[in-house]
Amino acid sequence: MPRRLCFAFSIFLAFVAKPAVAEPLKFSALGCGPYKPAEDAVLEKQVKMVSEDGQSEFLIHLGDIVSGSKKAWPESEYAKVAGLLRRSKIPTFVVLGDNEYNDLDKPDDGLKFWRKHFLHFDKQFKYDWKVYRQETRDENFAWINKGVLLIGINLPGGRVHDKKEWAARMQDDVDWTAACLQKWKKDVRAAVVMAQAMPTKDIEPFLKAFASQCKEFEKPVLYLHADGHVWQVQKAWRAPNLTRVQTDMIGIAPPVLVTVTDDAAFVFDRRLKKP
Repeated sequence: MPRRLCFAFSIFLAFVAKPAVAEPLKFSALGCGPYKPAEDAVLEKQVKMVSEDGQSEFLIHLGDIVSGSKKAWPESEYAKVAGLLRRSKIPTFVVLGDNEYNDLDKPDDGLKFWRKHFLHFDKQFKYDWKVYRQETRDENFAWINKGVLLIGINLPGGRVHDKKEWAARMQDDVDWTAACLQKWKKDVRAAVVMAQAMPTKDIEPFLKAFASQCKEFEKPVLYLHADGHVWQVQKAWRAPNLTRVQTDMIGIAPPVLVTVTDDAAFVFDRRLKKP
């Protein structure tokens, strides 16, 4: 082979053999609110901020779109919050919380309103990735963005309103996270599971199974949730590679900016002037 062609071929091989460079993924997360009329304006400003700062790939609301002060909420409350979130200029996802569902006197009514206004909420936005839904529970979703697996599940905290429904839903969540982590393990560098519930004995069956899944997954996993209202971070939680983060409620702090770095570390910016 002539020297010039040999040199060009060597350059070609070096180019195709070079591994792809992982790109950091950034997104914003909020939850627990708006709880009172004054927080409607707060949510509107927060949605505008994350939509226009040019950092976040998407926004996730981690449940509790209304306060737990009432045992019944009219459909208009669900529609109102959906309207506020719809103003987002970036793809927005929503998972179910206990205040709008199982803590109500009539949970089925709350679930009906939630499904009408928030199920597949992300389809109102344009994005380049493919979102997968669980066949048996279509409010559970997953997708891959910049080498990170994102999973959303229907796992609210609060009271166990129906033992049979509760157990069936948790098993569906276990099945979904297991399927996603197994299917895409080789294709991603990290995973983020997004839900509403903070750790309690009532969701222990899911947490126990999830911890085992994370150990088998081996790569870094973040369990990101709302429910508890105040900021918490636990590393090596239930598994060496599992981090748990509880977000602030909307009335306390702006949406947290989550970064999954190119080397699969989790970085959190609460956007507070004082730490």
